[in-house]
Amino acid sequence: MVALTPNAVSMLHTRQNPDGFEPWVQLIDLKKIPSASGKGGDRYRLMLSDGQHFMSGMLSSQLSTAMEDGTLSVNCFVKLKDYVGNTVQGRKILILLGIAEVQPGYERVGAPESIDKVGAAAAAAPAAAPAYQPPAQPTYVPQAAPKPTPAYNAAPAPMARNPYAAPAVNKAPVVREDPGMRISDIASLNPYSGGRWTIKARVTARAPIKNWTNARGQGKLCSVDLLDAKGGEIRATLFNDAVDAFYDRLVPNGVFYFSGGKIKMANRKFSAINNDYEVTFDTSSDIVPAAEDHAIQSVQYNFKPIGSIETVAPDSTIDMIGIVKTVGPCTELTSKAGKQLQKRDCTLVDDTLAEIKVTLWSERAQDPACDSWLDQVLAIKGCRVSDYGGRSIGTFSSTGFVTNPPLPEAARLLNWYRAGGSATATKSLSGSGGGVGGGMGSFDQRAVVNDIKERRLGYGQKPDYITVKGTVSYIKHDSGVSYQACVKCQKKVVPDVAQNYNCEKCQTVYASCENRYILSMVVQDGSGSTWASCFNDQGKIIMQGKTADEMAELKDANFNLYEGTFKAALFKTYLFRMRCKAEPHQDDVRVKSQVVSVEPINYVTESHDLLEAIAKYT
Repeated sequence: MVALTPNAVSMLHTRQNPDGFEPWVQLIDLKKIPSASGKGGDRYRLMLSDGQHFMSGMLSSQLSTAMEDGTLSVNCFVKLKDYVGNTVQGRKILILLGIAEVQPGYERVGAPESIDKVGAAAAAAPAAAPAYQPPAQPTYVPQAAPKPTPAYNAAPAPMARNPYAAPAVNKAPVVREDPGMRISDIASLNPYSGGRWTIKARVTARAPIKNWTNARGQGKLCSVDLLDAKGGEIRATLFNDAVDAFYDRLVPNGVFYFSGGKIKMANRKFSAINNDYEVTFDTSSDIVPAAEDHAIQSVQYNFKPIGSIETVAPDSTIDMIGIVKTVGPCTELTSKAGKQLQKRDCTLVDDTLAEIKVTLWSERAQDPACDSWLDQVLAIKGCRVSDYGGRSIGTFSSTGFVTNPPLPEAARLLNWYRAGGSATATKSLSGSGGGVGGGMGSFDQRAVVNDIKERRLGYGQKPDYITVKGTVSYIKHDSGVSYQACVKCQKKVVPDVAQNYNCEKCQTVYASCENRYILSMVVQDGSGSTWASCFNDQGKIIMQGKTADEMAELKDANFNLYEGTFKAALFKTYLFRMRCKAEPHQDDVRVKSQVVSVEPINYVTESHDLLEAIAKYT
């Protein structure tokens, strides 16, 4: 009999399963659901069990044949391959998209309970996590200043010239480690570790306290980045009273014992740490100063050469090092929410003969010390790869910057730069923007439309992005092609009887509004075709410069010319940057493609790229 994956249903139900999670589960119930419209094939509802809990699921349409030919039956065991979570009428279900393996089964394993009932009971009476208790009669010793040994891929505490360095000495009393204390590795922590764990880690970064105000009241939070002796990293967050209790104690470069925290999935969009999880500490948690441990590095780098960043997936978090080639001025801009932001762009170059733009924000951008970075080596810890305008680098408030770190990589780059690298021609990965919405990447990264289906793009936890050269063969315009938007925030407005327009987001009534495109069209190439949506900026390019306001007026004034404008926009070829993401649709899953950037073809550049591509195969 197949061994069921422990806690599989719980992980799938809370959507906290890791990438590549392919659990064995048992199908303890199967039921045919006729099509609601009476058209198309039947669907199948099922119950998935791990022997302890069960949850509801649905077979996607492409797996219906597995029921009809008898491959799937009650009590059989299946190894899940592709799936996506959905919520229907307040209940979480799992839609199965692909099955890796099926084994016959004849009896139900265990006496599983509904995960929905178990989750509701747990929410009503949560169990208190046992907190770490320091050993009785601890021996207190003064905290010594850390003296990490410089080594490859490791740097000591930031140098004095770094304005963001914090005191290296932890002035609080420390606790000697009890020989019987069980220390967990950060890499072993997950939401199912329970509360019985203690880690010993160094604070490598501490973000400033952030305050917020919303309809539910006021609050504050802060975050710290932790590193242990095995090189494991995790982001820790504290809220409200926990900020008051621990913030001043958690000085950067200090070593502590941590226990009694809650592990949850990390939002990688806002985290510079290479960990799928993060931990939250509250006032019931224990954070105790520990003696200095030279086995724990002050910072751990995993540098990506600048030339390789072109192939890194957008939104990935990386470390990088390079020579600062340019430092731009600090400029001010206004966000869509009306907030004033400070921004500064720098350019970094390295011996891969590539350069890339790095954007600094807020306090970091305003710091005059940035001007002294020119022609210096800069190591950046925890920055994000963006595909806006080609490839560029974005930074977080927790991103670490160290100039001229005592690392072999820094010495090598400085020698290269002084020996003539400063005058060497380099390739910029950060284009000028090339149309609305960002760059198109390199010619080698081009895809074809059929890759969306063949490579099953969009079925991962994050959207997939591809660049295709395609032709617009159809634009749907029998219904609306635009919406009425607020002139300030661009959100949808509602007209009233007085012909004014109410914006719920701005809480303001305006005398006029702006029409903005929301087009649905077919893009095709030699491999196939796909439906794609595009919004206002991209829509203006597709419509040959005509704005949505102009098209709205034309529809009322001259319908024949209105129709002719759409016909004139057809069979034009562009470079499209598309975002692909699978989304639930009527108990099924469909991949939606959205055009995030579009450019007319530059035939001179295209010809050069084609000649280079041909030369590589000869």
